[in-house]
Amino acid sequence: MTSYSIKADFENVEPQEIIAASLSILQKEGWFVADYTDSKLKVTKNTFDTQKAELILQVTKNEVFIESNSELTEAANQFIVNSLADSLLKMLASPTFDTEINALKNQFFISVPFQNEEDDDSNTSKKSVFKTVFSFGKNLRVTPFIIILNILILVAMVLLGNSPMLPEPSAILKWGGVNRSLVLSGDWWRLLSSCFLHYGIIHLAFNMWALYSIGLFLERMIGSWRFAFAYGLAGLAGGLNSIVWHNYGAGAGASGAIFGMFGLFLALLTTNLLDKGYRTAMLRNVVPMILFNLLIGTAGQIDNAAHLGGLLSGSICGYLFAWHFKNPKNRWINIASILLPLLFILFSAFVVKSKLPDPFTTYKTLMTSISSLEKKALDIESLKTNPTQESIKIWEDAIKHIKKAQALELNADIELRNERLLFYLQKRKQMAVLSTKDLTESILAIRKTTQSIDSILSLLNKVSE
Repeated sequence: MTSYSIKADFENVEPQEIIAASLSILQKEGWFVADYTDSKLKVTKNTFDTQKAELILQVTKNEVFIESNSELTEAANQFIVNSLADSLLKMLASPTFDTEINALKNQFFISVPFQNEEDDDSNTSKKSVFKTVFSFGKNLRVTPFIIILNILILVAMVLLGNSPMLPEPSAILKWGGVNRSLVLSGDWWRLLSSCFLHYGIIHLAFNMWALYSIGLFLERMIGSWRFAFAYGLAGLAGGLNSIVWHNYGAGAGASGAIFGMFGLFLALLTTNLLDKGYRTAMLRNVVPMILFNLLIGTAGQIDNAAHLGGLLSGSICGYLFAWHFKNPKNRWINIASILLPLLFILFSAFVVKSKLPDPFTTYKTLMTSISSLEKKALDIESLKTNPTQESIKIWEDAIKHIKKAQALELNADIELRNERLLFYLQKRKQMAVLSTKDLTESILAIRKTTQSIDSILSLLNKVSE
């Protein structure tokens, strides 16, 4: 092992600012953060030829000690140390340093500013990245729990025979995916369960990375139980808005709830609760990111309705939480900050249940009626040599029912089936009409109609299979 070290003076810069700036620089260069405090930093890295390098930075007052220990040459160690020192000097000399460093300090040394009702037992004096990400401490327990739960559910689905890359919609529904007809018929729990299901590994990876990015600091900022409450409500709101805009299919994914967390953070950034420099820096990042993801959501196969529902719910929670944080001792404001968003979701669910049409339930009712009418007409025709006007009237009623079904907004497969079913019923009525006429005159037409009925029945039965 070889080493190289230097001491450098950085006047009028706090130790915490030096550490935060160094973390930002080194993470961009691919270094792994092994440990850091507000005065010491230790990072490691494997080079392309698998040689290991360790970089240590210590700050005492205005003096910074930088040391590199590695399996590389002394010249390589010297380059590593000098490179970091040069990057620090350039960053400190930047006109935007004050704004950037405030954001970085909040990112790496956030001190749970809003948790009036909880003791801050998160010891920021010593914290490894691994412990930070997978910590189940008092101020960071919900985010890692949700991430692990989502991963375990996908693993369970795969172990039970579902595709790891793109599970079938039927499998998603079986595991609790959201669907308008199922929700309106009583499965309201699907609005929440769908937030923990994903269409494969890629879908899961993107959502969990987004959740990690926002949850890592937002949960500490507002407290674990408030984070869990807002996350769940945003998931419910996303599911509700999804079934409003989509009347069929199997919805799944945590993106609605995650958008809610970004909406909550955005709401807090528009208040004066946080440092102005931090707010300005984060708004420049958060707003374009939200807009960009909503723009991407206009593409097919992405449920932007869930995103918008979650974003609205999260924003409402954010402003109500800010109201509480400005009045931490007021019990009634604290209660209202929780009760009002809950009432908002319940009222929304009531309106959706009362006003939202359910075309698939209506369709099933119509199909049941058509099946009953078909059986009744066929029974009449089997008992008589020549069908009467009664059976013709029944076929006409069945045709009216299928035309009502065609007026519903359904998917392409069902619309095709409806066209074939209409053709079948019309031919049945035609057969009944022909059978009331002179047999010698209509025998050829009856034969052709029978062939048509047999053909369309084979298609209908094939679709049913």
